[in-house]
Amino acid sequence: MSVDLATAGTPVRSGGPPAAAVPPAGAAERRLAVGAVVTLALLAVPVTGVAWAVAGPAAALSALIGLGFVLVLFGASAALLAIVAARNDGAGIGILVAGSALRIPLYAGVLIALSDVAWVHGRSLAAATAIAFVTTLAAEMLLLARSPRLFWVDAGAAPPPAPDHDTRS
Repeated sequence: MSVDLATAGTPVRSGGPPAAAVPPAGAAERRLAVGAVVTLALLAVPVTGVAWAVAGPAAALSALIGLGFVLVLFGASAALLAIVAARNDGAGIGILVAGSALRIPLYAGVLIALSDVAWVHGRSLAAATAIAFVTTLAAEMLLLARSPRLFWVDAGAAPPPAPDHDTRS
């Protein structure tokens, strides 16, 4: 009798792939943080370039501040989601919703506070923050749609049986 050492001792979920094929807890959430960083990195050059061309170097610096601010809030939200998901599978979606709800007032508060700073170009800061927020939110939604684990959907589970709609007695 031969034993496959690669899978020996690997627990198998009932009706699903081996446990080794299941991604570790927090992997999907970490992917959200990486997605935010990549999205904002791709936005940095065109957004700051347009701000510089339209209103000068102060506007470009303000645009970078807006992009950085979005990165901090999205990164913090994704990191908190990863920490919670690693400890408790049922609380992640609540953290995701709460994090999304808290980000809007934080953006508004910081933008209002920075609007009175003399060296900050308010319009560039607000425009860059809005562009980064919308783009990063769209990227986050795409990643969420591709990660059924975040919604606690067992993609390997069998579909429920079709209901019997036969009305004959």
